[in-house]
Amino acid sequence: MPISTALSDYLTTLSPERSILAQALLKHDWFKNTDVVLLQEILSLPEDYQGFLEDLASRPDEIGELDVLKLTKIGHGHFLILLVFEVRSNITNQIFTYEYASWKTGSRPGARGIIFLETDGIISHFLVSKMHKFSSTEEVLESIGGLYLHIFENKMQNLPKKIEEEICFHLGIENLKFKKIFDLGKAHPDFGMTNNVSDLYAAIIDISNLPNLTTKKDFRETHKPMGFELQIIHISEFKDYLNKIEDNYFLSAAARVIANPEIDIPL
Repeated sequence: MPISTALSDYLTTLSPERSILAQALLKHDWFKNTDVVLLQEILSLPEDYQGFLEDLASRPDEIGELDVLKLTKIGHGHFLILLVFEVRSNITNQIFTYEYASWKTGSRPGARGIIFLETDGIISHFLVSKMHKFSSTEEVLESIGGLYLHIFENKMQNLPKKIEEEICFHLGIENLKFKKIFDLGKAHPDFGMTNNVSDLYAAIIDISNLPNLTTKKDFRETHKPMGFELQIIHISEFKDYLNKIEDNYFLSAAARVIANPEIDIPL
């Protein structure tokens, strides 16, 4: 299917990197069937949407029994983008819409997991984050992670600074070092709503030779981190917290930890 003159003229204004993505998207009939105004909006998204655009270009034209016909609507904020597609059932020939949400960084938005503390070779504590969530309006307990956090060669890259500083404060150390980091695969938060999938990990910090954990009663009066609270929980309470925590990433990581023969959790 040929492209319109208006789109052809617009393509000449794109950067080399964005032009490559545009050519990949134009291989899809659903993209060429989309209104030119929407196409220009997609192709003019800021550079930090590059991961999303790469994912979009890799999507197939047929998904299960659905033929993807065209994009009909998009909406985006600072972090997320929502796309509405017109699709057709290749069984009933019925035409309707489907939609999904994505992080602007693409379908792999960082990593989440559980950090354990080890004393004399035995896991003694685990960490959870406590914070209010804008979407649910609730205060929740959740796994440790971040949008740009990644695990590479047994090292954490881009652990949020406020989390690193909070862990160091609790442990009475200046620099955070992990004894070992385990890649636990990945987990989808909601197949029906989003294409996103996060990497899962477990990490161990050896505290055998560190000062005692900060447990003084006036801790919250003298040290109040912004936006969240780090809690250090004794490993004897791990099972109880599995029934208390509703964060899917924490529960998924916990299941992989329990199933991993290299991680010995004294349950």
